[in-house]
This record gives sequence, structure tokens and C-alpha cells, in this order.
Amino acid sequence: MPDALLSLTKQMLSKEHFEIIVINNNSTDTTEEVALSFEKENPEYQYQYHIEKSQGLSYARNKGIEVAKGEIIAFIDDDAIAEPDYAEQIVQAVDSYPEMDAFGGKVLPIYPDKQQPAWMSKYIQGVVSKVDYGEKIEAFDKKKYPVGCNMIFRKEIFDELGGFNVDLKYRSDDKFIFLKLREHHKKILYAPGIVVHHNIDASRLTKAFIIKLCIQIGATEKIRLKESFAGLFFKFVEYIWKMLASLILAALFVLKGKLEKAHFIVMVRWYILFGFFRSVEYIEQKYAKK
Repeated sequence: MPDALLSLTKQMLSKEHFEIIVINNNSTDTTEEVALSFEKENPEYQYQYHIEKSQGLSYARNKGIEVAKGEIIAFIDDDAIAEPDYAEQIVQAVDSYPEMDAFGGKVLPIYPDKQQPAWMSKYIQGVVSKVDYGEKIEAFDKKKYPVGCNMIFRKEIFDELGGFNVDLKYRSDDKFIFLKLREHHKKILYAPGIVVHHNIDASRLTKAFIIKLCIQIGATEKIRLKESFAGLFFKFVEYIWKMLASLILAALFVLKGKLEKAHFIVMVRWYILFGFFRSVEYIEQKYAKK
């Protein structure tokens, strides 16, 4: 978190035009110490620090919405670093596209050794939350949307549609909110100038972590769709189709001698499918911690 906060003090936009809000979601690490130290050392910034005792990312994000004073709300994770023109680019996008209701920019992973893992491919870059659709400013298409560590909303959207789904404690809360926006015909803009760098530490690149993440993805998708039998059915069909597609892609990777890419693309799809059939209790017991 220190690097994330530091990046916000280096913004080109005048500090009078934005506030920094930190939500501590029952952390057991040094979050409170860091947050309070930042406030003491940077009294010139508009700053809020709050504790949200209800566990879950959606609870924390909803708390941030509740206490925010501005008309625009931008979310950034504690392991992300904003470019110096991040806030300025947000203001520019919001002012230039008044018809848009939400925005998202690039999320570029920072790997421990500055090198993309050998097993990574464009088909599974979602496991590190990478977002990079080029340099063209345009609306997100129906199959794409911003991710949690670089998403921006007009606050009035939450007044109209409500906040994040608190049943989604670990994953898919960003997907939920953007699909909800689309259901209500709201517009979402991809603004590539809004750039966040996402630190990916070594532990998040282990096979064990990727498996846990994929199980959580599958399980939370089932939670997200629990009220819709048709939605669950079509998601199952989608997952089966993607599983078969991953086998074909894996075969092509094998032919090219890229065995790690082949292994991981199948593994990711398999464990997402596996998670889709797990119970909420299973996830709570096995993967309660992020």
C-alpha cells in the first residue's frame, strides 16, 4: 500500500481537486499503521481513513462510495501504482465524454523479475488483471469491461443502481457492477491514457495461487448467477466451450514447443469449471483469505 499512496502524492492534478480514501477491511497486517502514518505525513491532502468490519471487497468498496465527497469515484488497489497523470487523465475523460457513465484504462502488470512468466498467454492474462486494448479511445465492447484496480464511475450511478454485490466476497464484484450498468443501458469507456501498474508478487504466480484464484472465479460466478437458472445454464455451456477451446489452443502450443503455456491454459479453464461446481461453504473453508 505505501507505493500506491505515494503514487497518488505524485499526481500532476492539483491536490485540491481530489481526495484519497483508504478503507481497511479488517486487515491484520500493517494497513492501519501505514494509513495513519500517511495522514500524519501528508496533512495537505484531502484524506479519509475508515475501517469496514464486514469482511469482503464489496463491503469495502461500498464503504468508499458512502464516504466519498466527490462526483467521480475511482478505485485503485493497494498493490497498484498510478501514473503521474492518472487523475488528470480521469478528469479529461470525464469532461470529454459526458455521455459516458463509467470508465476504465490500462492495467499493466509488474512482475518480480520484470519478465512475463513463460506460461502466460493472452488467453489467460485475466489472472493477473491485465487490461491493454491498445491506444484507441472507445466504448468497451459487450465482452469486455474494466477491472477493479482501475475503474472509475460517476457517483450518481450508485445512487441510481445501488452498490457492489456483497455476496461476492472474493471475485467478480467488478464484473457484477459493469454487467448491471449494461443491463440499464449505461455506457462504459475505455480510456487508454488512464494507466495503473499492478504489482504481481512472486506468490501470486505460483501454481497453487493460480489454482485457488481460478476456483474462486468459478465459484463466485455461480453466486453471481444464483437467482437465474438460465444464467447458470448458459454459464455452464460457456465454460464447457472454453474448456474445449483451451484444449485446442494447448495442442497448438504443444506443436510450437510451448509446453508451459499449454499446461496453464488448460489448468486455468479446468479449475474455473471445477470452482463453478463447488459450494459456498467449500470456498469459505478452503479459500477464505485472498
